[in-house]
Amino acid sequence: MSSSKLDIRNMAFSDQVKYIRMALQLSQTELAERMGVSYATVSRWEREDRKPQLALLGKFYSFCLRNGIELITPDKEC
Repeated sequence: MSSSKLDIRNMAFSDQVKYIRMALQLSQTELAERMGVSYATVSRWEREDRKPQLALLGKFYSFCLRNGIELITPDKEC
């Protein structure tokens, strides 16, 4: 699997979730199952412009890395 980079420095968390889900061609239900969270959690993330609790945020970013998507954050430049 090839790796890609996504610059999330100016993206709302809701946009990050939707982008990742679409890039991996997953439904909200499939993303929830693969992450081990509820469908309602993923749905809330996409509908609202707010971040999840720190533990779930880490879980989401770890999920991205496991699926070949490296995230560029304010503290981590290319």
